[in-house]
Amino acid sequence: MAQFKTTYTILQRPDYDELHNRNIYDSDRPTFPPQTQWTYDREMQIEDVDIWEVLHESSGGLGVYVSWSPYAEFYMITTGWYPKRPEEYVNQRKIETYYGPGAQQKVLKRARDFNMVLETHKIWVDDSELWLYQSTPTPVPAKIII
Repeated sequence: MAQFKTTYTILQRPDYDELHNRNIYDSDRPTFPPQTQWTYDREMQIEDVDIWEVLHESSGGLGVYVSWSPYAEFYMITTGWYPKRPEEYVNQRKIETYYGPGAQQKVLKRARDFNMVLETHKIWVDDSELWLYQSTPTPVPAKIII
């Protein structure tokens, strides 16, 4: 089941739980927060996002989030707490953002750096938004013939 958090909850109060609607269990169908579309008229910033969908979250502040409201190809990765000494942890949390075409591939690659496994799904994309999901061509490695 999808989880949602606000920007405030992720960045300021990570000890708080997800964005919760107390009537979520009144229906036998999944419910989702309201969603608006991003216009892509300018580059999105963290301050533009009200609600994030949680793609991965683990202890120590490590997480991957995607913009839900407004809905866009905008991802945020938060790095976690790191040991300064064996008994002492220090907050060296960094916030990384990925926006626009090719952002999905960059996020998947970066998540692997943190040993996170993200689910991937095939989705339907309207022709007007296809430019966001086309990957950039990667160079083909040379064939080695012995």
